[in-house]
Amino acid sequence: MNILKESNTKKIDKKRIRNEFLSQLRGEEDKHEEFIDEVSAIRQATRESIQSQHE
Repeated sequence: MNILKESNTKKIDKKRIRNEFLSQLRGEEDKHEEFIDEVSAIRQATRESIQSQHE
């Protein structure tokens, strides 16, 4: 009986650890997307600045 209980506990722990890991990966993706958006905004502002200087 204890063996089954331990086995179920291990399965639950594995699922919890896996879910935590996946949520951390998603969080990292969000950070990267925010960074990419910031870089894109800076590039756009630079293009607009260069265009206005040439006019």
